[in-house]
Amino acid sequence: MRSVQEDRHNTSAWADKPSASHACQVAFLPNLAEVEKMRQTTRVFLQRCRVSQSVAGFVVLAVSELVTNAVVHGRGEVVLRITVTADVVRVSVTDHSPRPAVLKEAGPDGESGRGIRLVDAISDAWESNGEETWCEFRDAEAAT
Repeated sequence: MRSVQEDRHNTSAWADKPSASHACQVAFLPNLAEVEKMRQTTRVFLQRCRVSQSVAGFVVLAVSELVTNAVVHGRGEVVLRITVTADVVRVSVTDHSPRPAVLKEAGPDGESGRGIRLVDAISDAWESNGEETWCEFRDAEAAT
């Protein structure tokens, strides 16, 4: 893992719910051992941002799937960036592959091919342009 970076925009809101945004960014070389580290980093960051547990669970699952996808199918350094605003959590994973992530149909005995379908099912929005795959989660508790 090369770096871990947190940005705090509007630090007065940090003690409560973020009114601006907070971001965490980690860059690392592709290695499946990094997937668990990214899940742990995500959990801690989301707790600090006071994201609801129900949303945080889905975000951690999406991070696991997107990071695994980048490590297995991507090229070069992988960058995970998580941004938390007042009511949205955005996960972005980049690598140097020009191929976008796509929804696939995995057979009943298939060992892969379900990750992006899972992200599609649990997130409010997602997209992939090749180098970046992102997804967003609305945190209804944060908006109240």
